[in-house]
Amino acid sequence: MAGSAPLAVQETTTEIARWQDAVSRSFVPLTVHTPGHSDFRARLEGRVSDGVLFSTIRATPHAVERTPSHIATSPGDYVKLTLQLAGTGLLIQDDRTAALTPGDIVLYDTSRPYTLEFGADLAAVVVMFPHRMIDADPEMLRELTAIRIRGEEGFARAVSHFLAGLASALPTLDGPTGLRITHNTMDLIATMVGSELRGGTWADPAAELLFRIDTYINDHLRDPDLGPERIAAANYISTRYLHTLFQRRETTVSQWVRERRLEHVRRDLIDPRRGAEGIAAIAASWGFVDASHFSKVFRAHAGTSPTAYRASAAIAARPAD
Repeated sequence: MAGSAPLAVQETTTEIARWQDAVSRSFVPLTVHTPGHSDFRARLEGRVSDGVLFSTIRATPHAVERTPSHIATSPGDYVKLTLQLAGTGLLIQDDRTAALTPGDIVLYDTSRPYTLEFGADLAAVVVMFPHRMIDADPEMLRELTAIRIRGEEGFARAVSHFLAGLASALPTLDGPTGLRITHNTMDLIATMVGSELRGGTWADPAAELLFRIDTYINDHLRDPDLGPERIAAANYISTRYLHTLFQRRETTVSQWVRERRLEHVRRDLIDPRRGAEGIAAIAASWGFVDASHFSKVFRAHAGTSPTAYRASAAIAARPAD
């Protein structure tokens, strides 16, 4: 998985079993199927930065499958994005099918079964990242899985061109520069996801309302006074109904806001550009005005203190001798 994979990933093979092992170690456990009559060739190159795996794949026709048994033995709370560069693809997930041609983008979730078939020699960029890296509820993302996103339309055009260029510069993802590129890329992807959701058709009015609420929360995370009453008023609903909506997520409004803020603080703590800035100041910039309270909730979230987290990230970012 991306969270435990080495910083550099590389595999070139003509053996199906070896390819299955490579993609299962680099991404999540998968089963590989190939046409019996064809010669198989595949190459994977990738880099991991802040838990995000950026990779390029070039291969002859084959399919990968993520089954319920894979998920049961190795659950993975990740989102994958594939940008088709050459060849064709067919993604099946959530009772939907997306047919891919060069330039197309598709999203899929490793916590649910999927099949991705490549019917011709392919080249693709694949990005795998934890759900927490974008400010979107996993259930909201379900609206976009296995939906073809045309890479030459709307904001997806910027994402498509950026990722295509990044594919030829994977070694630059090492060290502090790579961290900035990683966070910029995740911001681009998050913006694309928001744009696609805003332009979509919602079958569930409550889900659409939650999306609008999420957008408001994300836009006001830095406001220390952001709370249920203000969020409800801004979206013309009662506070009681707001709490009812968040019960659907098995969380509370306050916990949801806190988790979003903590992820932004975590990113800023490991950003070399903010290395001279005090931890309390970074926390305050994301609405945590009480330093003692922030330290407590960060430790509960990350399993360590903000100081120790920042120090360990700085050590990990140092170039190897």
